[in-house]
Amino acid sequence: MNSEQKGMLAAGLAYTIFGLSYLFSKMALNITEPMILLCARFTVTFVVLNILVLTGAMKLNLRGRNLTGPILVGILQPVLYFILENYGLKYTTTSFTGIVSSISPVFTAILGAIILKERPTPRQWIFIGISIAGVLMVSLKSGDGSNTLLGCLCLIGAYFSGSVYSLFVRHLSKRFTPFELTYIMFSVGFVFFAGMAFAQYRGATVPMLTDALGHGEFIAAVLYLGAVASVGAYLLANYSLAKLPVARSSIFGNVSTVVSILAGVIVMHDTFTPVTLLAAVLILTGVWGANASAKPAAK
Repeated sequence: MNSEQKGMLAAGLAYTIFGLSYLFSKMALNITEPMILLCARFTVTFVVLNILVLTGAMKLNLRGRNLTGPILVGILQPVLYFILENYGLKYTTTSFTGIVSSISPVFTAILGAIILKERPTPRQWIFIGISIAGVLMVSLKSGDGSNTLLGCLCLIGAYFSGSVYSLFVRHLSKRFTPFELTYIMFSVGFVFFAGMAFAQYRGATVPMLTDALGHGEFIAAVLYLGAVASVGAYLLANYSLAKLPVARSSIFGNVSTVVSILAGVIVMHDTFTPVTLLAAVLILTGVWGANASAKPAAK
């Protein structure tokens, strides 16, 4: 298996894990507030990352290096991304979140074209418009009334910041390993979300965490989100971004869309109406067309 195939496999696995993470996040948000979930999630992530370093399973060498870039990436992802995504999840359904997440590759294609000074073709603009039309359709016509405009806007903001993160990681991968980038990103996330939880809820933070941990579903969700999705999936995603052009890696975001929609309908019993189906088809068609119409990356 060559380097490119390994990158594709890593991307496919990462986005499959991401697709299920919406389900686990929704489960946890039915029990506690977004900031408490984020505090618990990134505490688990930070502990797991340091166990990997202390046991020698992963190498970490940051002494004397300029960490400005990775820290900025950490502010984008996970800080900004997860604030917007968790509040988006609170005001939408799991399957809806999965549908909107498919707009991320479109953002990535646009930003990549701007940064690389490659103007999108007329066909790309058409497909981008189709995808955006699908997002607007499903946000304005919810099948069960559980989706709100605020939730939709939060999700769109999250996936835009995620696209910017992809471009930064692609650039930084020349100087940092996937694990080093993942470690710095989630160290920033741990400090920020733990601090925000205690600032927001003060003395109630520990009782709220204790209460949430009394639910088996919350424990399962935090372990999945903190260890599997944050550590495992982001290591795979950062590895993929180091091996593949950003636009090609982002195409695999469609995998998470399919997984999250199926999980939402089967497990959470989300309503899947003809309007939702049509919107999903429009979004996926737009995302596929925008990427398929892109000019080949320079070798």
